[in-house]
Amino acid sequence: MPNNQTALITGASSGIGFELARCFARDGYHLVLAARDEAGLQEAANKLKAEFSGLQTTVVAADLSTHEGPQQLYDATKARGLQIDVLVNDAGFGEAGLFVETDLQKEIGIVHVNVMSLMVLTKLFLRDMVARDAGKILQVGSVVSFLPNPRQAVYAASKAFVLSFSEALQQELKEQKSGVTITILCPPATETNFFKVAGAENTKVGQSDKATPEEVARGGYEALLKGEARSLPTFGAKLNFASSALFPDSLLALMMQSQMQEEKK
Repeated sequence: MPNNQTALITGASSGIGFELARCFARDGYHLVLAARDEAGLQEAANKLKAEFSGLQTTVVAADLSTHEGPQQLYDATKARGLQIDVLVNDAGFGEAGLFVETDLQKEIGIVHVNVMSLMVLTKLFLRDMVARDAGKILQVGSVVSFLPNPRQAVYAASKAFVLSFSEALQQELKEQKSGVTITILCPPATETNFFKVAGAENTKVGQSDKATPEEVARGGYEALLKGEARSLPTFGAKLNFASSALFPDSLLALMMQSQMQEEKK
């Protein structure tokens, strides 16, 4: 049954974003699905409506790798008269390889999507939520938010930004005694198209057993509803976090580097 609340999910056409959309759909939210690929979004919306009877969806194609993308997405929700009760900043991608050899334009896109767009969308929708004294935001970070990651240097740094930025906002909201909460989801390596897009399919971590998008989404969703500060949704994620507290960064970087080595065929 509809619950009269609306959730906006970026990166909703596949992977963790799509599974998060399923979690909200199950509880009757009106969904606003956003990503660059409009055809992929529409396909995702059709799948969700086939699974959940009576589901309301709005599809908004937005390129968050551009300067204008986040504002255009915000304006699109306003133009449709939608109040966003929950914002899920899931959109993101990576690039694997030695920094001196990787694609600079792709890495600029990573910073735009993973950092700039997340920051702008948080600013725009958080202002509205604070004014209403109600709302929730789920920021999708990563276990590499805590870990220096050679051969994924820009991606890991972008996720470190998500962690630091969101934790600072959590404290600001406490200071304001706000009814708004921010939750940081920190998944481990997950079975999505991330490794294909990053060019890391043949690495040790790319070939390893991974978490499922369903279990990651479920952990993040439950933490969000409870207003928890952070979700480490699997045992592997908790182990990565524990390692970050136990070992010096130099050793962590060495350990992560070994995970990014190409597997011999």
